[in-house]
Amino acid sequence: MDFTPLTYVTVTPYKKGHRERITREQIEDLYIPVIEQQLRRLARRMAYTIDLDCMNVISNAAANSSSGSGTSLSATGTEFTISGGLGTKDILNAKLKIESYNFIPDTILLNPINARDVMYLPQFSLHMEYGEPVMQSGILGTIYGMTVQISTVVSAGTAYILSTGQNLSAAYAPMGFFVIKRPLMSDVDPKKEFDSVDVSLTTRYAPVVLCGEAIFKVTNLATG
Repeated sequence: MDFTPLTYVTVTPYKKGHRERITREQIEDLYIPVIEQQLRRLARRMAYTIDLDCMNVISNAAANSSSGSGTSLSATGTEFTISGGLGTKDILNAKLKIESYNFIPDTILLNPINARDVMYLPQFSLHMEYGEPVMQSGILGTIYGMTVQISTVVSAGTAYILSTGQNLSAAYAPMGFFVIKRPLMSDVDPKKEFDSVDVSLTTRYAPVVLCGEAIFKVTNLATG
């Protein structure tokens, strides 16, 4: 019988919100395209805020990290180094560390600057001559079976290799949770003192990482 005790964490969701002010003149003069763009930008700012919060939590919770060496193995079997680059040796070392905890690495997070340097590697560019590429085409495709996500939410100079919690024993071991206390809500508030209408988006949430061992951070990469 398994008597392993279960632990728990207490999470206090916090509130985040953005507001857009729309003048009465814009409404009266039916500047619908302008108002629509204001609301679209409001929604994008809110989405970026949530994504950035999740990224910061993942970054701070990484249990292991290393400075990027930029070292890779060429098609001829010799090693070469690209300064500031994310080398295949860096990726494989991160993959090894995560697998040592019996997790299956499944995702790589890159800033567009660091994604550029990855695509410059010969493993990506020589696939027409050497068969099935390690790095497949697409947005960037997959690297060693791990899906690549490219976003400016990821800080330039840092890459993340992580597992969402997959493991060979099929145990329930999620990397973390996204706790929602209040779903994303919109509100319209007339502001007589400004002769305008304020449209606001608010939500209460908290990204939580439970298993930092599922996250590996590679630092000191190129930032420009």
